[in-house]
Amino acid sequence: MTMRLRELIRAVRACKTAAEERAVIAKESALIRTAIKEEHEQYRHRNVAKLLFIHMLGYPSHFGQMECLKLIASPHFFEKRIGYLGLSLLLTEQEEVLTLVTNSIKNDLNSPNPFVVGLALSAVGNLATEDIARDLAMDVDKHLKSNNSYLRKKAALATIRIFQKVPDLVEDFIERITSLLKDRSHGVLIAAVELMTEVMKMDPAFTSAFSRLVPSVLRLLRNLLTMGYAPDHDIAGITDPFLQVKLLYMLQCLGRDNAEASEAMNDLLAQVATNTETAKNAGNAILYQCVQTIMSVESEAGLRVLGINILGRFLLNRDNNIRYVALNTLSKVVGRDAASVQRHRNTIVECLKDPDVSIRQRALELICQLVNPQNVQELTREMLNYLVVALPEHKASLCSKIMHVVETYAPSPLWRLDTLITMLAIAGDACDPSIPHALVYYLSTAEDLQRYAVHKLFLLLTDDASQLGLVLAAVWAIGEFGDLLLQAQPALDEDTSAMEPQTPAAVLDALEEVVTNHGATQVTRGYVLVALLKLSDRFAAASPSVSDAEMRRLAGLLSRYDTSLQLELQQRSCEFRQVLAPGVEGVRPEIVGRIPPLDEAMLTARRGRFPGREDGGGKRGVSMEGSLFGEEGTGKKGGKEGPAASGGATDLLDLEEIFGGAPGPGNGGNGMTGAVTGGASLKGGESADLLSDIFASNVPVAMPASAPVALSTPFDQVVVAEEGHLPHAPPPSFSSSSSLPPPTPSAPLPPALPQQTTASITAFDQDGLRITMELSKPSPADDPSASLLLCRFDNRTDVTLTNLSFQCAVPRYVKLELSPASGSTLLPNTAGSVTQAVRVANSLLGQKPLQLKIKVQYTDGRGQPITKMGTVANFPAGY
Repeated sequence: MTMRLRELIRAVRACKTAAEERAVIAKESALIRTAIKEEHEQYRHRNVAKLLFIHMLGYPSHFGQMECLKLIASPHFFEKRIGYLGLSLLLTEQEEVLTLVTNSIKNDLNSPNPFVVGLALSAVGNLATEDIARDLAMDVDKHLKSNNSYLRKKAALATIRIFQKVPDLVEDFIERITSLLKDRSHGVLIAAVELMTEVMKMDPAFTSAFSRLVPSVLRLLRNLLTMGYAPDHDIAGITDPFLQVKLLYMLQCLGRDNAEASEAMNDLLAQVATNTETAKNAGNAILYQCVQTIMSVESEAGLRVLGINILGRFLLNRDNNIRYVALNTLSKVVGRDAASVQRHRNTIVECLKDPDVSIRQRALELICQLVNPQNVQELTREMLNYLVVALPEHKASLCSKIMHVVETYAPSPLWRLDTLITMLAIAGDACDPSIPHALVYYLSTAEDLQRYAVHKLFLLLTDDASQLGLVLAAVWAIGEFGDLLLQAQPALDEDTSAMEPQTPAAVLDALEEVVTNHGATQVTRGYVLVALLKLSDRFAAASPSVSDAEMRRLAGLLSRYDTSLQLELQQRSCEFRQVLAPGVEGVRPEIVGRIPPLDEAMLTARRGRFPGREDGGGKRGVSMEGSLFGEEGTGKKGGKEGPAASGGATDLLDLEEIFGGAPGPGNGGNGMTGAVTGGASLKGGESADLLSDIFASNVPVAMPASAPVALSTPFDQVVVAEEGHLPHAPPPSFSSSSSLPPPTPSAPLPPALPQQTTASITAFDQDGLRITMELSKPSPADDPSASLLLCRFDNRTDVTLTNLSFQCAVPRYVKLELSPASGSTLLPNTAGSVTQAVRVANSLLGQKPLQLKIKVQYTDGRGQPITKMGTVANFPAGY
């Protein structure tokens, strides 16, 4: 004989180990199976009750499903109650055995006992399938007209499930469900409002049918506001806050895109917003829903300001949940009324100091949306202060946000440089590689600030050499502008201080400390070698203050890696010593010359030709080391596996333009040097079927790197645009595997080639994320099969989408080259903030159309990874 439920619970609680618990459950399950087999009807309800407890503990209990059906067919209420409870917990709507219970539910719906009818209605509301919903719809409808308010409420809730399974039945029930708003029972009213709200969610077309109910809903809400103390419905001094919230949400649905209904509810919404007590959570819940309604309907400007002020008061609440929903809601409404949200800027900034990390993150996202030219300095300072204490996993995204603010709203070049240098000093080891690249670009264009910046970077480098981004930018600046370090820097304004000139010995000490630091990488040592080569020229120009001993020390530092096990460093060391040797004086000034200032007009033209490779600090998607050594996701050199190196480390300097890497016969007319392409390309003879396996996993498909291009001029033979290679010895030559940053010479800028944009298509539009492709032919005369597809990513949701990844595959007759995206974060309600260029060549142009299979991955606002796939085949003729 099996034990009672109470005894089973005691036995389980007495278990000291999981093994003991499993033994108890296994023994009792065996006894229950035996009782089921022997048809012990007097213990059937007890056994099902114990199976429910076993099911709650996570153990198998499916063998008791048929016992539930037998209990439902029992004439006794206490057995039916256990049977329906077991039916709801042990079965799902996918179970085939559920079809056997339809007749029992139908009989119980016609029972004279209202409690039995209530059990049957609950079962319909929880488990009804499409067939059950059609069979029992009329029986449920009968109880919507019942004299018993308990049954009317249950029937209204069951009707929600019926409408969800069979939407065609809604029209037959419209009059019946609207009449429920006249009911005097609050329980029936809540169920009726929920029912109508669900109908409008399922099919917005029914909103117009319910719009005539706006006066009735307003009257109900006004009665609740003016009603005195009602002991049956009072919660914390507020009359039925549950019903008030439901009514407000229904008004939100009815007033959306309906000016007449919105105008009718303005006065009452203002009354709710001003008269609701906020001392308890019940009042806060009503106010929160009231604000949601105000912001969703076409309300007056003053009412929206009142709603935002309520959210501002929520930010002062001690409850973290209330502050969180306030920040979340303000992020959604800031686009509609930024001026009103700006009034609470100080309170929002204070949330950055909250101990709760979720509050800090929401406050940070809202601050980024509040930045404008008037407050950019203040808010950026607060973000930099928060960057100091931010969690390591959040620093990269925060740096990207600050970079976006700096690029968009920088009031002056001095402030922009100071902000970027400060950010690298705080989190240079965590930031995206594009940020130090952006600093290098801005520094190269601000000639009047170069001395100030190199002095500041030098002082920060000597103070802390642990931040990789700062080290790379500082070493580059020291090599490029080392002669300016030997000069004093006066104060530029009241916020900056004068800086003393540095000695050549101090400069060499700093660089030597970088290469001997325990955290130094091959990349940083390579940067230092290039800086030392350039300093040999900078120090020679300042010969009166530089001794022969210091020049010999510089040469010794260059020769330190002559026997290094790292082939790159050994090669560079030997090559650079050859550059300093007698006999190459004629070419040496061009090799180590200073980079010319870059022209903004030229950069704008270049962005038009290569939109996927922007110069503004967009995310490259490569590691800081991989950008120099051709190592991306695979961690291998030379770009032999995985996508080819994107040139992320040097694109920002526009070295292609400086070195004459313009489109031409030598590089296939694509405006890119042959040493490294801008993305993954497929050779003409490649036979891999990309469409069959590129989306089989998250691992990128291996693609071969493009072949080097023959060099035509003596200068091109010394330095290659994207990677740069110096000669081992005259005559000049270069190694195709070498990829350390070269010294930057001066060269004339080639003219920008025109690009003809001919069409634009929508490639993807789901869940608020839209991808449009701007189609163009870079060189229609030379290569009509080549096309440039500029993908623009629009985020039309109210949340930030992160970790954006875009992949595509093509048929075998199409060549593909996918450039890195300009970023991986889409801020709320932004259009085209992230771009990515796709270059294709249709070898069967005119015979077969161009087709793409795309895969989009991102993380939504709840932290859930989302993956979407589709096919793009709506390209116009000629592509």
